[in-house]
Amino acid sequence: MLHSYMERTTRMREVRLNNGKAASWCDMKRPLVLIVDDDPILRRTLELLLGDVYDTASVKDGKEAVEAVRTRPVDMVLMDIKLPGMDGIRALEMIREFDAEAGIVMISGEGSARQAVSAMKKGAYDYITKPFDNEDLLLTLNRYFHGQTLKKEVDYLKEELKVMAGHGEIISVSGAMREVFYLIEKVAHTASNVLITGESGTGKELVARAVHLAGDRKAKPFVAVNCGAVPAELMESELFGYEKGAFTGAHARKIGRFEYADNGTIFFDEIATLPMNLQVKLLRVLQEKRFERVGGNASVSVDVRVIAATNADLMGAVKRGVFREDLYYRLHVVPIKLPPLRERREDIPLLVEHFLAKHSRKCNKAMGGISPEALDTLCGYPWPGNVRELENLMERLVVLAKDGAIIRYEDLPVSMHIFDRAGHTDDAPKDYREACRSFERYFILGVLNKTNWNRIKAADLMKIHRNTLLMKMKYLGIKDPEARATRKPVNDAEDQPRPSTGDS
Repeated sequence: MLHSYMERTTRMREVRLNNGKAASWCDMKRPLVLIVDDDPILRRTLELLLGDVYDTASVKDGKEAVEAVRTRPVDMVLMDIKLPGMDGIRALEMIREFDAEAGIVMISGEGSARQAVSAMKKGAYDYITKPFDNEDLLLTLNRYFHGQTLKKEVDYLKEELKVMAGHGEIISVSGAMREVFYLIEKVAHTASNVLITGESGTGKELVARAVHLAGDRKAKPFVAVNCGAVPAELMESELFGYEKGAFTGAHARKIGRFEYADNGTIFFDEIATLPMNLQVKLLRVLQEKRFERVGGNASVSVDVRVIAATNADLMGAVKRGVFREDLYYRLHVVPIKLPPLRERREDIPLLVEHFLAKHSRKCNKAMGGISPEALDTLCGYPWPGNVRELENLMERLVVLAKDGAIIRYEDLPVSMHIFDRAGHTDDAPKDYREACRSFERYFILGVLNKTNWNRIKAADLMKIHRNTLLMKMKYLGIKDPEARATRKPVNDAEDQPRPSTGDS
C-alpha cells in the first residue's frame, strides 16, 4: 500500500512535468516528514521506521519545529503535544499561520486525548497515542499522503477540464493540434479577426466556437453563416437585414445576422463562396464597424468579432480575381490551419470512443466497444472526409448494430476492407484476377454482415441465386464467424449448393 502511494506520486510528477504544469509537492520523489519530540531515542526510532519510504528530519521542541517549517517546505509534521518551552498546540497554531498545506499528526500520551482532539480542531490531520503501534503510524501517514495524491489528481483534472471546455468539443492528444490549441488560447481574449483553413470535415466550426467560448464574448451570441448555403440574392438581407417596404414582401423590418451577433462573434463558413459585391460590403463593415439595412439610410453600429473559414486556397482565389485581396488581408489577421485526420492518427481511438458513446446515448444502446482489428483498420484508413466522415461512420455502425454488440472488422464498409488489404504489402493483390477476387470476397462479406448472415436475404440483395452465393462462399473461403456452432442445424445439407436452373 505504501509503495502504491509512491508509484502514484511519481506518475503524477511525470504527468505534471510533461504537461508543463507548475511544480508542487507531487514533483518530489519522497515526501519530507519532520519529527518533533524531545526524546532523542524516539526521534531516532521514527527516523529508522519512516526512512524506507519518506525523507525525514527531526528537531527537539516546538520552537525549532516552527523555524524548520519556515525555512524549508515540509510535507508532514509528526509532533508530540508535550514539548519543552513551546508546546505542540502552540507550535501547531504558529505553523498554520504561514503554512496551511502541511499535514500535521500529533503524538499524545494516554492522558492528553482531549488536547489531541483540540489540536485536530485547530488544523491537525490526526493524532496517535503513546505507546503506538508502528503499523498504525505508517497507515496514518499513508492515508494522509494517499488523500493528498487524490486531491492533486482531482485538481489537475479540473484544470484539464477547463482547458478542454475552452476548446469546446475538440478532442485531441496529437502534437499536430497543439499549435491550434495554443492559437485558440492566444487569440480568444482579443478582438482580432481569425481565418481558419483546412480540408472539409476537419472541424473548422468547432475551432471557431472554441475561440468564442474561450474569450470575453462567450456570454454573447455566436452566429454562424454558411456562405455556400444561402442564395446570393438573399445573402445581403441575411447579413444586414432590411427595412419595411425595402422590396416586395418586406412587410416588416428584419434584423440581420450582424445585428444578432453584436458584442459577440459572427462566423463565415465557406467564405470563398461569398459573392464579390458582398465582399465589398463585408470589407466596409470590418473597417468601419457600421452598415445600413437593405432599403434603409440610417447607419447601424456593431461590435463583432469576425471568424472566417474555408477549405479553398484563398490566395489562389485572390490571384484569379474572384476574391478581394484587401478583404483577404482583413480576415487573415490570425490564421489557424487545421491538420487533416490522417496527420493526427493518434486521435482516432479517442474520437472513435467519443463518437461511440455519443451515438450510443442518442440511439439508447449500450454498445460493447470496438474490436482491436476494427480499430486498427480505422487508424490506418486515410479518411478523405476527415472527422466528419469518421463520426458519420460511427453513427451508422451504432444504428445498425444490436444492443450490446461489439463493432467488428466485418462490420466496417467493404471499401475499408479493400484498402486495409491493399495497405499491407504482403497481402496486396498481385494481379487483376486476384484484385477482383479480393473485391468479390469483401463485397459478399459486407452484404452477409448487413443481413446478419442470412444467405437468402443476402442473395436477394445481390440479385443472384442462393446456390450461386453458396458456391461463391465456398470458393472464396467465406465462413460464418459463429460457424453455427451454438445451434443445431435444421438440415445437414443446408449449406450445400443445390441444382439450379440459373441465377435470378
